[in-house]
Amino acid sequence: MSEAFQQRGTGNKVEVGANFELLGYVNGNNNRIEILGTGGPSKLHLYINGDNNHVFIGKDSEIKGLGICCGNHIRAHNTRIVIGEEFTIEAGGRFFLYNSGNSLQIGKHCMFSSSITLRCGESPHLLFDSQTGAYLDQSDGVVVGDHVWVGEGVYITKSVSIGDETVVGACSVVTKRFTQTHVALAGNPARVVRENVQWIRNPGLLQEGTAFHQAYVDHHAQFPRPLELTPLPD
Repeated sequence: MSEAFQQRGTGNKVEVGANFELLGYVNGNNNRIEILGTGGPSKLHLYINGDNNHVFIGKDSEIKGLGICCGNHIRAHNTRIVIGEEFTIEAGGRFFLYNSGNSLQIGKHCMFSSSITLRCGESPHLLFDSQTGAYLDQSDGVVVGDHVWVGEGVYITKSVSIGDETVVGACSVVTKRFTQTHVALAGNPARVVRENVQWIRNPGLLQEGTAFHQAYVDHHAQFPRPLELTPLPD
């Protein structure tokens, strides 16, 4: 763990695995941070201001510059972040859990692109019903399923669900719960734009003999290989 990560308070537990640089601070009591060993060099800026918050990141993840805030200048308590194994994210990601009780769950094998914002609440600004006085800025959590691909510049708001095997198109704004699996979401606000979608991280993971592999081979067969250039004479 980097010496740049500062701890203030009592009863805090911080465990960081191999290849991981943790920056930022924890300011409070009885917070728990568990980050397992990563698949490649990773860096996380983590800022916790409050008590009894829990952050867990599963094994073999690769994080290329993510910022997570639990609380801000107003303390947040009992927030919970659980990120499954083999999670990857490019630079510029920001996850905000500003309100006490906020929760974020991201499943296994998810791939997040760059400049993604995930906001679980609006604190320190306060929202009320003008007639009843009810406090409105409450969220029952954000849940992202297994094997979800989130494109560049996506914005995810509070009380959102994204089902397993979903692709979220670049610059989409996700504002509600989606329970469908194998779909593509896109737009502002995001909606289902295609069903029966299966995404695979890279060609090396295609299994020979599957329809996916054959379709990929057939696609590339449409394009001739580059001509070999004759070497110039000396």
